[in-house]
Amino acid sequence: MPKHLSFLITIVILLTTGCSERHLIRDKNYRQQVHKDFLERNSLAINRKEQLFSVLKGDLPAGQSEALEFLFAYMPLNDLADYNGEFFRALADASLKAKKERPWGKNLPDDIFLHYVLPYRVNNENLDSFRLVYYDELSGRIKGLGIKEAALEINHWCHEKVAYQPSDIRTSSPMNTILSARGRCGEESTFTVSALRTAGIPARQVYCPRWAHTDDNHAWVEFWADGKWYYMGACEPEPLADRGWFTEPARRAMLVHTKSFGAPYGNENYIKKYRLFSEVNNLSKYAVTKRIYAKVTDTAGRSVKDALVAFRIYNYSEFFTLAEFPTGDDGLCSFETGIGDLIVWARKGDDFGFSKISACSTDTVFLELRGTLALPNDLALDLLPPAAPVPLAGPSGKLMKQNSLRVAQEDTIRQKYISSWMKPEEAASFAAGINADTAATKSLLMKSMGNYRAVSSFLLNTPPDKRNLAVGLLEKVAEKDLRDVSEPVFMDHLVNIRNPYNLDTDDDLYRDYVLNPRVANEVLSGWRSYLLKNIPAEIQSEALINPLVLRDYINTTIKVADDENYYRTPITPSGVDQLKVSDSQSRSIYFVAICRSIGIPSRLEPGTGTPQFWLGSGWTDVRFHDQRQATEKKGFISFTSSAADKIPEYYINFTLARFENGDYHTLEYDYNKKATEFGNELPLAPGRYLLITGNRLNDSKILAGLHFFELLPDQHIRLDIEPRK
Repeated sequence: MPKHLSFLITIVILLTTGCSERHLIRDKNYRQQVHKDFLERNSLAINRKEQLFSVLKGDLPAGQSEALEFLFAYMPLNDLADYNGEFFRALADASLKAKKERPWGKNLPDDIFLHYVLPYRVNNENLDSFRLVYYDELSGRIKGLGIKEAALEINHWCHEKVAYQPSDIRTSSPMNTILSARGRCGEESTFTVSALRTAGIPARQVYCPRWAHTDDNHAWVEFWADGKWYYMGACEPEPLADRGWFTEPARRAMLVHTKSFGAPYGNENYIKKYRLFSEVNNLSKYAVTKRIYAKVTDTAGRSVKDALVAFRIYNYSEFFTLAEFPTGDDGLCSFETGIGDLIVWARKGDDFGFSKISACSTDTVFLELRGTLALPNDLALDLLPPAAPVPLAGPSGKLMKQNSLRVAQEDTIRQKYISSWMKPEEAASFAAGINADTAATKSLLMKSMGNYRAVSSFLLNTPPDKRNLAVGLLEKVAEKDLRDVSEPVFMDHLVNIRNPYNLDTDDDLYRDYVLNPRVANEVLSGWRSYLLKNIPAEIQSEALINPLVLRDYINTTIKVADDENYYRTPITPSGVDQLKVSDSQSRSIYFVAICRSIGIPSRLEPGTGTPQFWLGSGWTDVRFHDQRQATEKKGFISFTSSAADKIPEYYINFTLARFENGDYHTLEYDYNKKATEFGNELPLAPGRYLLITGNRLNDSKILAGLHFFELLPDQHIRLDIEPRK
């Protein structure tokens, strides 16, 4: 070969290699897919294009540009609406820095880094700058350790900061979880995954959405090291990986899963692939599994294509969907699950069919779709979870003792921080100093935990003539809001409150549905001042006479794209207004927020989540143009109980569901609410309903009862709640 040709080939190889190394996404086809998807999202977020995508202007390094395009291409709708591009660039840069600085970073496969290090979001948490604030501290903590040892060490660090405590469904941000030093399992695992990813360790939250053997669920963490996924309990350090208190319960699970951010890439065991993310089935790592097939036909025995088949287990007195699949041309679909009992429900349009099966003895379940089923009004089902297997051996006693000593030391570190919070006597003194209700103010400050500075500053800076109202506002929000909401947000809602109807400001109607900034499970933000400024003045004036003007305004200005908000984290009202694109729930929250901003009492109806407003004579439902319009007439249901020992409770012993589009949807009333606490009657839309009762026995066997009935306009039905014995 001539020397000059050899030299040219060498130069080409060097240039090609250098170009490949500069790319974050080395797979050309996947890189092109990401860019294509980014352009589609760019079009969707056209109303916030400058706030989001201006960070991509200029001559960015290929790795940084590809990281940002990847995040923008697949982030859920709420992130496009509520955060700006500079925020995402800072988070992406921190991930790229970790990849460069960690000794294992250069060996991470592209798909592992893209899906489990680069993503800033773990699940449905509120976002913050945790990755930036704690990068150096975590780097110092794991200096000199290998990737597996570093992951275990970070879990010890997490335990120093956070311990378990149940809370509501809104997931606090990692830094706010630290602020209160506690969180439910979903918050602990979100926090721990965030810490691992900050250190450049691939990690993901895995989730058993519902246990089969008990009414509960659980989330924990998997981390990737040297080509393998390991698991551990979040903020629950063990001496070894693949060990946790939940090891044995997970062996009885019917599903353990995780979300993989971005378009499908790699060789995961996917349950389902979506455009923006994929759902991965992790169950086989924990339990014995079996693939169950469902065959769907019509009444003539013909295969039904595109029927939706849901695989469900009994939990919290409802049949909870583990996974749902469309059928193919042959009417078939399948699901890999555990060895327990399932309800398999198929639907298409208003036609449906279902069957109870035992996974251990079933390969294929056959379902026939009908408009109405030839069922008795009452149906009794006995269901069994997977049997408890022989327990696995744990770590040695020596390792456990050493770990217990270290865990106790970490408890001491965390408790020292907790001891720095405001004391009860200090809270009482503070209340007296500002001439506020002592008992109420003391209670609020104790509930605010590590956020006491924000709450006390809000009360201190409130004008004296509004202090009673400020205390009332704080009493109406959720306890978690007291633990993580900032002073400016509380102040925005206090100083911008309106009362055009001259309602009694001490009345619950005013405080619950005008003053209260909490609508559903959204992150609290200062939306009053924004909405008062940005909703057209003529719309606000007309709405005070007829609030349905707001429905019409929203119908013409807001596009709904439910699939784009796949984590189901609500968009803030300000975010909906800016982006002009929303999911259905966020749109409803937006309606309520506008009403409350201009002084109209408004809420989401308990049970159905339907937005409503009050104009002196009762609650009026609001349905948007793309929703089925309900009849103005209502039916009425009341609950009674003849139980002598324990009154049945909602989500414990019974639930009520309404039929729509071929399925029964559980009405979301308060957990643990007793049957006798629902008041006289529930006004509900006429239609078909299902009452489910359940009695879980000591051996975890479930005695379920199903009562199918129809509620007619103006009909009054009394349901006696009596779970089977």
